[in-house]
Amino acid sequence: MRLIGHPLHPMLVHFPIAFWIAGSLCDALTLAGVAGARPIAWLAIGVGVTIALVTMAAGAIDFAALEERLVPAAMRHIALMATAWLLYAITFVWRSDGFSPGDGPVLLPALCGFAGGIALLGGAWQGGDLVYRHGAGVTR
Repeated sequence: MRLIGHPLHPMLVHFPIAFWIAGSLCDALTLAGVAGARPIAWLAIGVGVTIALVTMAAGAIDFAALEERLVPAAMRHIALMATAWLLYAITFVWRSDGFSPGDGPVLLPALCGFAGGIALLGGAWQGGDLVYRHGAGVTR
């Protein structure tokens, strides 16, 4: 999927990554005692989970046009990013009170988010490897 001649998925991936990292940083600040960071973490993670849905849809369209030799690497990327999305979605729901941040314990939801961050790191590495090493989505 392209927008003005440029692949859409690589353009979008930066947004959920940035929001999820911001959410995890705010979780770390919350655990360190900065109370004002807690609702920001909730919001950032929720925005990241939502934007990731559009990003994944664009990635699925790109996957359909992928060269057969790149499918195994793409499947690793998909598995890691789906794991990251699922963990961040769980931590978002876990800390939610309806449509607002809850006031329950932070440690376990934050650990779930940190685990999502590890999956995110691996999935982003795989995605970058697909593009920069193997030329996935690159117009030749």
